[in-house]
Amino acid sequence: MGFQLIGWVLMPEHFHLLIRAEPVASTSRIMQELKKRTAQRILAALEGNPQRPWCRKMLKMVRLPASVHSDSQFRVWQRRYYTLGVFTEKKRLEKLSYMHANPVKRGLVTSPDRWPWSSFRFYHLGDSSLVSMDCIC
Repeated sequence: MGFQLIGWVLMPEHFHLLIRAEPVASTSRIMQELKKRTAQRILAALEGNPQRPWCRKMLKMVRLPASVHSDSQFRVWQRRYYTLGVFTEKKRLEKLSYMHANPVKRGLVTSPDRWPWSSFRFYHLGDSSLVSMDCIC
């Protein structure tokens, strides 16, 4: 899709991505496509497992009310995303540290290495088994 994945953290209700888009102006297209593809997979998984109470509950949570005038029945991700230019090595390391600390700050784990859904494992444990990364080391 025309970007390098530098860092990521998947949280229960949001995610953080640190990407290098080429060209930079393609960031909105990349985010739109990532949200679309992941939402389709999430909805397929939820709809494909109606016997699981958690899947039924989550499907209810992402269902749009009838009053929303849209072609879609569901909304998995917020419409907007927030972008921040990262132009220096110092800022890249700061953002990665912030992202990796997010599960700890939220009380989900006691240390970043305990959270499996993060690029922390790639950078600090050499584990790229979950997501293939573009190392900017």
